Amino acid sequence: MALQDILEKIKKEAAEAAKKLDEAHKNKLKKLEEEYEAMKKDAAKDMDAKVEFNSKKIIEKAETLAKMEAKNELLKAKRKIIDTAFTESIEKLVSSGKYEAMVEKLLKKSELEGEAEVVPAKGKEDATKAALKASGKSFKLAEKSANIKGGFLLRTAKVEMDNSFESIVGKELKDELELEVSKVLF
Repeated sequence: MALQDILEKIKKEAAEAAKKLDEAHKNKLKKLEEEYEAMKKDAAKDMDAKVEFNSKKIIEKAETLAKMEAKNELLKAKRKIIDTAFTESIEKLVSSGKYEAMVEKLLKKSELEGEAEVVPAKGKEDATKAALKASGKSFKLAEKSANIKGGFLLRTAKVEMDNSFESIVGKELKDELELEVSKVLF
């Protein structure tokens, strides 16, 4: 065998080995590309699932917040209506033809004795004076009036009793009647 034949055989074997290596490399590259594409699809599916899940969570949270805000606004509106109803009831009591009789009754119910002073509501001095006289109580009428809508304040040296309509209706009766008023109104 001549040297030339040996060289040709080596070249041929090297070319076949290179061809096999090239095919193995192409196959491996193709397999890697397929794996990459599969991983990319899986990652895209995972990302889409996460986006959808998070989107649903955000929408649910937004809906819950919107419902809570709507309920709060409704409660505020109801509270305003109830407050208006109580304010109007105080106004009706003050402008009632029975104002003097109501004040007289409150004075008679007073458990204070001795030197006490009746401080009338501003603008209701005459009606309070007449009610005090009709009550038979020995309280004296204060020279200055209180900045209240109706009723009176009863003062001694140690105690001041708030018999204003705002106090009676707005504080004492409101807690008791609020539930009933809301049932009637709503």
